[in-house]
Amino acid sequence: PLVRMRLTDSGWIIEIEEAEEEGQALNRRKLIEEVWLRTVGRVPTAQENERAVKHLESVATVSEGIRDLMWAMMNSKEYLLNH
Repeated sequence: PLVRMRLTDSGWIIEIEEAEEEGQALNRRKLIEEVWLRTVGRVPTAQENERAVKHLESVATVSEGIRDLMWAMMNSKEYLLNH
C-alpha cells in the first residue's frame, strides 16, 4: 500500500495528469522510456516498448497507464535484484 500511495502522489505522475487535463499532447514513447530509466536505469527494448505502448492504448488515461507501468517495473525481477 505504501508504494502504491507513493506512486499516486508522485510529482511526475501528477504532472502527467495535469498535462492530460489541459489537453496537452503527450509523447507516450518518451514517457515509457522515462519509466524504464527511473526504475531499471536503461531504455526499454523494442519488445518492452511495444508491450508498454499496447498497455497505454488499453487504459482510460496515459497517467493511469504510466502508474501501472511503474508498478509493474517496480515488481520486476530486474528492479528487485538491482535495487
